[in-house]
Amino acid sequence: MSKHPQEKILQMVYNHPKTVGVLICILFLMISSYITYTEYQLRVANTEQQISSELNRLSNQIQASLTDATGAIKSLAHFSKYYEIENNFEPTGEAILESHPSVSVVQVLDSGKIVATYPLKGNEVVIGYDILKDEKQRIEAIEAIERRSVYFAGPINLKQGGLGIVGRLPIFSNESDRFQGFATAIIYLNTLFDSTFQSLNIPNAFVQIKKINPDNRSADSVFFQSLAHSPSVTGISKSKILPSANWEVTVAQREGISVLNQIPVVLLRIISAGLLGFLAYSFVRQPALLSKKIEEQSRELLAATERYEYATRATSDVIWDWDFASSNVLRSKNFEQHFGFNPEEQKKDVNFWSNLIHPEDRPYIQKNLKDTLESDSNYWKAEFRVKDKAGNYHYIVDSGYILRDQEGKAIRMIGAIQEITERKIAELALASEKERLIRVIEGTEAGIWEWNVQTGETIFNEEWARILGYKLQELEPISIKTWESLLHPEDLPVAQKDLEDHFSGKASFYQTEIRLRHKEGHWVWVLGRGRVMSKADDGSPLWMFGTQIDISEKKAKEEALERLNKQLQSTNSELKAFASVASHDMREPLRMISSFLSLLQKKYAEKLDEKGNQYIDFAVGGAKRLSLLIEDLLEYSRIGFDSKNKESVDINKTIESIIDINKQSIEAKGAHIKAENLPIIQAIRVPIQQLFHNLITNSLKFAKENSTPIISIKCVELENFWQFIVEDNGIGIEEKEQDKIFEVMIRLHSKEKYEGSGMGLAICKKIVNQHGGEIWVESEIGVGTKFFFTIEKT
Repeated sequence: MSKHPQEKILQMVYNHPKTVGVLICILFLMISSYITYTEYQLRVANTEQQISSELNRLSNQIQASLTDATGAIKSLAHFSKYYEIENNFEPTGEAILESHPSVSVVQVLDSGKIVATYPLKGNEVVIGYDILKDEKQRIEAIEAIERRSVYFAGPINLKQGGLGIVGRLPIFSNESDRFQGFATAIIYLNTLFDSTFQSLNIPNAFVQIKKINPDNRSADSVFFQSLAHSPSVTGISKSKILPSANWEVTVAQREGISVLNQIPVVLLRIISAGLLGFLAYSFVRQPALLSKKIEEQSRELLAATERYEYATRATSDVIWDWDFASSNVLRSKNFEQHFGFNPEEQKKDVNFWSNLIHPEDRPYIQKNLKDTLESDSNYWKAEFRVKDKAGNYHYIVDSGYILRDQEGKAIRMIGAIQEITERKIAELALASEKERLIRVIEGTEAGIWEWNVQTGETIFNEEWARILGYKLQELEPISIKTWESLLHPEDLPVAQKDLEDHFSGKASFYQTEIRLRHKEGHWVWVLGRGRVMSKADDGSPLWMFGTQIDISEKKAKEEALERLNKQLQSTNSELKAFASVASHDMREPLRMISSFLSLLQKKYAEKLDEKGNQYIDFAVGGAKRLSLLIEDLLEYSRIGFDSKNKESVDINKTIESIIDINKQSIEAKGAHIKAENLPIIQAIRVPIQQLFHNLITNSLKFAKENSTPIISIKCVELENFWQFIVEDNGIGIEEKEQDKIFEVMIRLHSKEKYEGSGMGLAICKKIVNQHGGEIWVESEIGVGTKFFFTIEKT
């Protein structure tokens, strides 16, 4: 009898323990090498993302200052072109600087000569200076004329002292389009860089800005770098061009991600692979040693029991010898032990043995034995039930070797009886369990399939066909081709890949989601699962068993959810883009309105009555408040959240930074800010800083008159959260208003008494919610307010 394929494979494994150990070691090394390489690639990708994010942040801050200066230059050009402002330049310059905080000095040039500047104090030396006669200034001045747009020259060593960048817009006459001069704004370089590069969000980073000469008449020049000496950059580097100034901003990692850092892990994994290979070798070697010992003992046993050759052919417990000529049957003593009949009882009746066979089995056994004896076969074997002396039935396997004379007639039969009652009961129980399992599976509306991978023979149950709208007989003749004919063409590669992954050992079982054609023509999504249960002699898969479940409803819900997610993402992106564009388009007209109203008030204040001046004050204040509202709305729309960007944030340092930013306001009010035992948390740095800034400035804003503001910041550590308390002794909030304060654009006080847009606390709520927490308030009028909020631990 040939061995089972699985037994052959195990035998081959046991015969080659060294090979198995080496293969296990190599396999583990390959897997660990792939894991090490993947970890390295993830670190590199994460660093590239951080550098790109930092580069965009820095470039956007610089561009914002240049954009602010551009607005100032365009306003100045408009005034210079249509109004004679050179003789009375101070009010115009003052109004423009108030509306454009990034600008330090504004100037008007007649042709190339500076004829007006504000502020004049400290800049008197530049009056009359002709930039077109200065070789260093002339090139970039001509560049602005050729562009006919704002162009930022520099950095330039300013004639009045210091280093700055100069934005120039050429002015041309409307009638002849003749060049008349420039409108100019100066941004001091120290002011720009102090605000932009106050802190870098990436450790071990290097920032550099250089001027790019578009006509290559001089070499590119570096005018800013974050370190005193330019390091040797070996890590990842990314750059971005600012066209309006021909600047290139570069953010680089000073040192690359070293593969050497992985050496300890690699060594540990190599040692582990060697140890695992040795353990596999030791484990596989044991059965080979045991088999060798058993083989030696078996040879000794066979030599000692040669006289029982016929009995060993039957391989049973009870030996019997039947002589057909005399009809005598001799049975071993084991017969009495199994069935209870002594030798005398066995000889009383010629039909003794036939009467012990179960009535249901007797006709078949008698016919089978007769047919075998009349044939030329030398072996007989049957499985049936036999009754013992107590009346109980035993399951047995009765087998015999037939001796024949020269004519082929059976003259004697030697055999053995092997009791299999326990095994048979187990088999029957297993069959019953299998039947029960099939009923359970059918109860779950799951289809069942069996597949002979070698021949393509396939067995499906009725439920499998019902899922596709068929009766099983409608699909006959059934084979693997039946399944392939119903499969969606696009899903065949998917199913084949999942099948190969299981066959190759990459997956412990086969699982795939595919579409099968329904009888009515539509496609049904099904989840197919299965496993190879037996293999051929060469180790290839033989029989697979599995199930099929209809998941069409589940897939429909998933597709609907995916569509909703895409719509939501698209809506969010459009909303942010709209907010950015809208705020940009609205801020410039507001600045123009504010500037003109300020000029109108200064120039005609004496000609207007008190009511007129008051109206102008109202208009200027409204424009400023609307500008602040636009800024807050833009900030509110920009606040996003990505848990991958979380980092360690020291709240103590965050509070110190906020105090420095609001130092003037704190000193003016004589406020005391106390921070007690604040932790280092995992969060996104900028929104957390904005959260504390809004709460602290809110407490300063609503301080009681003629009272020293006291602001206390505490933290309590909970099981899964950090709970922060920001407490003040301000004017307080009425209980009925406390549920409204976190809504967008909600104000509890008049804008004349307290400035603000009503967005600050709404932004706080959004930031806290994004960090998995909640925010609430407790307050009493005239006593003070406590803001509570939680940040989830990670």
